[in-house]
Amino acid sequence: MANLFGYMGRILFVDLSTGQLAEESIEEHVYRKFLGGYGLGAKILYDRMLPNTDPLSPENILGFVTGPLTGTGVISSSRFTVVAKSPLTGLWGDANCGGTFGPQLKRSGYDAIFFTGKSTKPVYLFVDNGKVQIKSAEHLWGKDAYETEQAVKKELSDRVAVACIGPSGEQCSRIACIINDMGRAAGRSGLGAVMGSKNLKAVAVSGKQTVTVADRDAIKRLNRSIMKAVPVKPSRLQRLMTKAAMPLMPFLARHKVSFPMPTSMVAQTFTYYGTCGGLAASVALQDSPIKNWKGGQKDFPLGTALKISDDAVIKYEKRKYGCQGCPVKCGGIMEQRTGPYALREESHKPEYETLIAFGALCLNDNLESIILANDICNRYGLDTISAGAAIAFAIECYEEGILTRDDIGMELSWGDHQAILALLRLMCERKGFGDVLADGVKVAADRIGKGAERFAIHVGGQELPMHDPRYTPGYGATYILDPTPARHTAGGAADSEFGLISRMINVPKISKTDYARKGKVHVPHARLRQIVNCSGLCYFPTLMMAEYPIFELLNASTGWDLTPEEWLKSGERIQMHRHCFNLREGFTPGDFQLPPRAKGVPPFSYGPLKGVTLDEDA
Repeated sequence: MANLFGYMGRILFVDLSTGQLAEESIEEHVYRKFLGGYGLGAKILYDRMLPNTDPLSPENILGFVTGPLTGTGVISSSRFTVVAKSPLTGLWGDANCGGTFGPQLKRSGYDAIFFTGKSTKPVYLFVDNGKVQIKSAEHLWGKDAYETEQAVKKELSDRVAVACIGPSGEQCSRIACIINDMGRAAGRSGLGAVMGSKNLKAVAVSGKQTVTVADRDAIKRLNRSIMKAVPVKPSRLQRLMTKAAMPLMPFLARHKVSFPMPTSMVAQTFTYYGTCGGLAASVALQDSPIKNWKGGQKDFPLGTALKISDDAVIKYEKRKYGCQGCPVKCGGIMEQRTGPYALREESHKPEYETLIAFGALCLNDNLESIILANDICNRYGLDTISAGAAIAFAIECYEEGILTRDDIGMELSWGDHQAILALLRLMCERKGFGDVLADGVKVAADRIGKGAERFAIHVGGQELPMHDPRYTPGYGATYILDPTPARHTAGGAADSEFGLISRMINVPKISKTDYARKGKVHVPHARLRQIVNCSGLCYFPTLMMAEYPIFELLNASTGWDLTPEEWLKSGERIQMHRHCFNLREGFTPGDFQLPPRAKGVPPFSYGPLKGVTLDEDA
């Protein structure tokens, strides 16, 4: 389209039932209103999909959508979003991911690709500079995600980016995810199952088309200001100071000393450690759930948490990894050659959520087993948050006598890393009792019965992430108010409650428990996050720079010259459109409720959360 900046102006529709391909142009006013990512996705799905569609039926629409910053050269803007009706919740579903896929999709000539129908045989889609082919994937079916990506690149070219499913997606596990770059996951909402239900094994994209922007000089200038403000290459002294601060954080947490976290320290921590930095502090604060959300510091003390945190993790890091165009490089490539949990080949570093899900949540302090669990999930295409939560649920059911050795085929106990890995493999392959857990804790509890639902920690069918709303009440609101429940990346008051400094929006300074004014903090943060998520920008840079120029970057890319208030209005519209999708499916606000444990019923009798019970209604 003429004079459309920041976008390619075209989206591709693929009917897998008929093999028909259709290209459509998108009007500028649609982009203005819905931006990109799951904003554009919500518009397309709401308009073109009938209510009450079975998520695993051919009628569900699966979309891969970029944003107006994706592929523009803006620092850390490699993100894309996968959208569909979620088989895990039965409502709106989306999953965000980085790596190389997003920019390559856009440079291939399209802002988004949407799939309908179901192929009679396994296929994959190849898009190369606007040329589209549906190719056979029968030879790829059954391969894991790493093998699939390697095979597709060998077949096509090393320059293609590949998003694919592993065996868990093929078997329509409702907690299956989509993997690209051999370890980056569009993890939540169970969208790997949607891909599997369509017999779509992979999407391969490649292109050299330029994403034109309105003001390239402004983007270069803003990039320089970001690099100046965010010390992604800290000096040796700064690295030593950050490293020294790690042990102090748990000590301060133990004595209930709270303080704003300097953005420079956030940047240095992400650059040096990645998301594993400060994990032990999170455990000490009891921001991290322990023992299927019922445990406290006595169950997983500081000394134990340090075994799966910061320095312990990066000891196995062979080299840094960063998504395309990101200087932070919070990821890492791990090497674990010896011992019972040796990796078959190099693997991505486990993120904070994974380390807690297979660690503190299961009382497992064996780091090598967690690194291997992460690798297994990535290969099979399984959401690590949901997978770890399902295993913790099973362990507690076993402890309570609801499950027996005859039910599971093995004994289960807290911290038994051998049993954790054995059960994970059964889940990945849908064998034995693993078949019960492969659809998440809600479905598993329904199938088991006997009161198992008491130990299934989820909202609306999706397992809670690894941040405790008893410590940060804003997460409690986000977990039940966002159209995709139980999501820690959905925005809200938790961002400021956590001590992170942001001056992108104006919000009052209030206490964690000032519920009367909480909306004045929660709503602006939630709207801002819609803009960040849908723009194609990574969330992390906005934590590293208090005055991150998100609105200036968007204006420089699109040329629209909108005010922050106008951009935030689009954020509100995007959020409401996703809510409308759910309302049309019969959702009512009371359908999303926090599990009793996650709101402090009963409250802890010791530690940082002693006596804390959330007022969920307030």
